[in-house]
Amino acid sequence: MATVESLESARAAFSAGRWEEARAAFAASAAVDESADALDGLGRACWWLGDVRSAIRHRERAFTLLRQTGRDDEAAIVALDLCVWYLTNLENGAAASGWLARAARAAERTTDRAVRGWLVLIGAYLSSDPRERYDGLEVARALAVQASDDGLHAMALADLGLLRVAGGEVEDGMRLLDEAMATTLGGYEGRLEVVVWSSCNMLAACSLVDDLPRATQWCRAAEEFTQAYGCPFLHARCRAHYGSVLVAAGRWGLAEPELLRALSMSEDVGRQPLVEARAALAALRLRQGRLSEATELVEGLDTSGPRATLVVAEVRLADGRGKEAAALLRAGLGLLEADDPQGDLLAAALSEAYLALGDVPGAAATLDARRADPARSLLPRGRAQLARCTGLVAAASGDAATAARRLAHALDAFERHNLPFEAARTRLDLARTVAAEDPAAAAGHAAGALRDLRRLGAAGEAAAAAALLRELGVVPGPEPRDPGVLTRREQDVLALVADGLSNPEIAARLFLSRKTVAHHVSSILTKLALRSRAEAAAYAARNRGTSS
Repeated sequence: MATVESLESARAAFSAGRWEEARAAFAASAAVDESADALDGLGRACWWLGDVRSAIRHRERAFTLLRQTGRDDEAAIVALDLCVWYLTNLENGAAASGWLARAARAAERTTDRAVRGWLVLIGAYLSSDPRERYDGLEVARALAVQASDDGLHAMALADLGLLRVAGGEVEDGMRLLDEAMATTLGGYEGRLEVVVWSSCNMLAACSLVDDLPRATQWCRAAEEFTQAYGCPFLHARCRAHYGSVLVAAGRWGLAEPELLRALSMSEDVGRQPLVEARAALAALRLRQGRLSEATELVEGLDTSGPRATLVVAEVRLADGRGKEAAALLRAGLGLLEADDPQGDLLAAALSEAYLALGDVPGAAATLDARRADPARSLLPRGRAQLARCTGLVAAASGDAATAARRLAHALDAFERHNLPFEAARTRLDLARTVAAEDPAAAAGHAAGALRDLRRLGAAGEAAAAAALLRELGVVPGPEPRDPGVLTRREQDVLALVADGLSNPEIAARLFLSRKTVAHHVSSILTKLALRSRAEAAAYAARNRGTSS
């Protein structure tokens, strides 16, 4: 009777996200009676606490006990979780494949459509063949509908959505991901792990297409879940993705703490979150002109994925190592299917590397190869970067008129997709291109680029824009005081906003007029590129204890 009561107590703590309490209660129950239920709960609680190796050990034993007692469907689900953990947390593909096989064997005679669906879904997740993945996920989605399993359905939608976005079908993919997120964060009462996986897929997709509004909305919704349940894997991977979107959108002051947090959280939750966090932070450091820090971050970084490949190559190119950058980018392109839209950014960077090496024909051939298939799907940033690099090749070939048209097209695309760093850099390219024919227009473009680059904090590019202005006989304006630095009084006001105080309450607390408080709040929102008091409160909560 005591064991039954302790299990019930442990399950209640688990359902409420009280992981330490749940772990202790499941451990106490297992000490009295080594049951599959106690060990399974203990393993899941350990995973939520970030103790992955203990989680795996307990659930492997739970699997054995479930099989011995004929609870094969439950054993299959445990085996599938172990498969995912081995792959995503420990980067052990062989063990993941082994546990997928054990799950299939346990479920050989199952009549449960949901169990079959999870088996198909995880099998698709492990497949390296894109067509097999699509087909498997569609089968899993159909089985989820038949079984009325919201968790399985949401996960199938999330995996399909990310696949479609990565393949260039952005609108359809995002629609599936929105449905998955609405399911998991809107009263879903199934397996909590599904919320983790679908949230990571959503933010990965947003990062691919630089969709800051969608990322912000879902990250805010997921934040409520995280505050209640917490999860190092959810934090690390989602923070890295969200930070990447903030970098792309030019909100670097908000991106930096997100990426630093992702880096610290990713140390113990598997290689992939660490790779993503280091690559994203290196991209920010490079744009800030902090090349030595970017170089340190990418040292030894795994470049088997296109995003890490791109960042490492950009750092090598900025460091004057153009041949290394080109070789790395060629290898990265070789790992992708010819029609993979993620290759566009690699091809654009490769063309820049060739230009830096003086190989204009090589740069042109690289771009021509990407344009060979007009029916190929394109992602917004990749499309714009290809247009920009086409302009750079035209400029290097002496065709200034074509170069100016291509660069103007790229500039428009970057501005439409809210990519301010890329837009400012392209405006600077345009200034260089027209300088000989129209110095006045060049000065206007360079001045605009300088203004935007200074606002972003892109020190290296801003210095280049200022140098071009001097070459054109224009004295650059003085650099403004860093707009992102809060005064001490603004920091005091921000802290009280984060505590939920209204302007009149803040005024009374700090002995200020309401008008002065309103001015401080407005200044805080402007300096930190925030849109509301709620965002300011969230920013302060994330950065409590650090300097603003």
